[in-house]
Amino acid sequence: FTAGDACSFGWSDTEQFALRAACLPYEIISVVSSSSAASAAVIIPLTRRFTSRRGLFVTCHDTLGDLLADLNFAALADPDTTTVVFMGKRTFAQLVENLEDYGLALTTPALLVESVSTPEQSIQRTTIKELAELLRNNIGTKPAIIMYGPLADFTDG
Repeated sequence: FTAGDACSFGWSDTEQFALRAACLPYEIISVVSSSSAASAAVIIPLTRRFTSRRGLFVTCHDTLGDLLADLNFAALADPDTTTVVFMGKRTFAQLVENLEDYGLALTTPALLVESVSTPEQSIQRTTIKELAELLRNNIGTKPAIIMYGPLADFTDG
């Protein structure tokens, strides 16, 4: 059993190795990913012609919860990309410091979608700077998707 996205930033590979080693049959059942669910919850596309032609999916922490040192910060700071950060609340403030160093404006729109697709779902629209300040001192306990880029403030067609 894998919690979260079965094959996106989950532990499915680890579990598959263990199941294979034990000669146990298994099946992966495809569901809507948390990134798609978050996109639908905030009613934005992840890509859009002429605005954000690329979507980037990333997890930013290592096994100890620290910001990964080998991230491609130039790609993460692309102002024409919608970036989806999985499990990023703990390291987002550090990430934003690097994004600023690579030229991404601190006014870049950002979304925090916590407990997506559950009755406890909450959505916060802000900027990367304001979200980093919020998460620096209060990450809370709810799982979250963070999205930032030109479509994060998208509100109509």
